Amino acid sequence: MAGAVGLLVGVWALSAVGATGAPTPQTPDAVIARMDQLWAGRDDSGAMQEAVTAGTELANADPNNYEAEWRLARAYWWLAETQPSRVGRKALAVKAMEWADRARGQRPDRVEGHYFMAISVGEYAATIGAMQAIVDGVAGKVESTALRANEIDPDYAVGAPGVILGRYYFMLPWPKRDLARSRHYLENVVNRHPGKLIARQFLAETYYALGDRDRAHAQLLLVLSTPPAPETERDLPSPKPLAEASLREWFAGH
Repeated sequence: MAGAVGLLVGVWALSAVGATGAPTPQTPDAVIARMDQLWAGRDDSGAMQEAVTAGTELANADPNNYEAEWRLARAYWWLAETQPSRVGRKALAVKAMEWADRARGQRPDRVEGHYFMAISVGEYAATIGAMQAIVDGVAGKVESTALRANEIDPDYAVGAPGVILGRYYFMLPWPKRDLARSRHYLENVVNRHPGKLIARQFLAETYYALGDRDRAHAQLLLVLSTPPAPETERDLPSPKPLAEASLREWFAGH
């Protein structure tokens, strides 16, 4: 994974201790690699907090390190997403937004900063409610940053920018809700990435809202029968239980 190159900085890995007991200095690339390793094990207790600590140290030592900035946004977003307290979620989402904003300011041509800004703002919006998010202009930031991420790389994280947009237009309250745009983005994702099961679940919900029960039913069955793309196995929310619940609610006795 490409990171800052050339210089050693004063970053100390929490677990890298030599025989003398002194911490071993780490290169920026080693810290970035460690952050990715922690992300792979993000379900482990303390993994994302360790990623935050390591990334913050690196970003403080090298303020122009884009690779650290967007990974900090990622770590804070996950902490927010998995935080049961609304107050805690809101505070962590704000931290994720701050790091994502730094990243996209640093490299506006890269997808990661825009993508993590979109989902972090979305997490923040969920803590204040849809109507308040619209009034405060927060909802528009989800749309604009997701559109930019989708423009740069629609296939990033197995089509994740399109999933955000499809769900965004579905979740908007009337009269701003736009089911046609929701369908457009979600159909594009599932056509390009058949194993992105959360996109199929959301598409089923959009079809159902449009009154297209047959297509909704077909998507739910595909969610349950299609193996997930390996990179999406830990998508939140988990799509298969959602599909089972939707089938029970919409098609009991079908």
